[in-house]
Amino acid sequence: MKMRLRRTRAAAVFSAMAILVNGAALAQFTNPRPMQRATDEYQALLMQRAYGNLERAAAEAHSSASLIDDGQPRLAAIYSGTAGCVCGSQLTEELWKIRGERLREWRDQHPNSVTARVALASFPLRYGWFLRGGGYSNTVSPDAWKEFSSQVEAARNALNDLDADAKNDPGWFGAMLDVAIAQQWPRDRFNALYEQAGREHPDYFPIYFAGASYYSPKWYGSIEDLRTFIGRAADATRSKWGDTLYARLTWSETAAFDAGRADWKRMKAGFERIVRDFPDPWNINNYARFACRVRDWPTVERLAGQIGDKPVATAWYGDQRHYLRCRQAAKEATPKQ
Repeated sequence: MKMRLRRTRAAAVFSAMAILVNGAALAQFTNPRPMQRATDEYQALLMQRAYGNLERAAAEAHSSASLIDDGQPRLAAIYSGTAGCVCGSQLTEELWKIRGERLREWRDQHPNSVTARVALASFPLRYGWFLRGGGYSNTVSPDAWKEFSSQVEAARNALNDLDADAKNDPGWFGAMLDVAIAQQWPRDRFNALYEQAGREHPDYFPIYFAGASYYSPKWYGSIEDLRTFIGRAADATRSKWGDTLYARLTWSETAAFDAGRADWKRMKAGFERIVRDFPDPWNINNYARFACRVRDWPTVERLAGQIGDKPVATAWYGDQRHYLRCRQAAKEATPKQ
């Protein structure tokens, strides 16, 4: 009986992995969100034990400004796909454990790989978020909090124990900033790490996303804190990116925008450059959604001309009817030539 149960469990895990790998292979072509497409691709490579492919992808991502379709760093997608993300996951606990085994195997087969070492050290943090769950803090059980705290501390120790090369990797800083958020580091300590990360890797967006999260009302800041942080971060990178970082951060953490405290002129300028350089439908649809929110009807109508009758529903709160109503409002409000 026990043997039959073990075989049944093993078969279930194998089946779940097959669904995960095959589903990820399909999702990289169908998921409308570029970061998720890329994340699925690298997660599938990890589960397939395609460590050589991961190494080649990581080498390219480190040696050049390798970006995914929406303009974000490819390295961020590699770490999200291998170590996992703090955004929640549909993986079962069994598959999370298999992920950890794969990461150790990758590290052991490529002991000189900075990416493998950083991904493995980051894994407890991502696994801890899975154990905690994505609900509000008052919905998390005491046992889940204990597990979460233990895993986050394990990640902090593992990251600190890495060698100097690994601790200078963009992914190391991204992971440690996430640890800082999870452990409620005080502002002076968080800012010291953030400033160092920005100096070392000014092109790695997850650094700025982590800063925006820290200063958002849902974590340790306020709308004004968030607004100030976004403006300061965007000013620091303006000579290279214009206002694109302003648009990306306001898009990522919408509290200031929702409260009417964002600078639409600046956000619009950032989106214009984003969709010019990276005209992925995801970017175009999200730009149109924000333009609709501020009733910038000429911009909505212009973007609707590119979107046509094929909106990305995910960008419109999961319901394309929001887009259809917005397009109709823009059509009625825009003066005819």
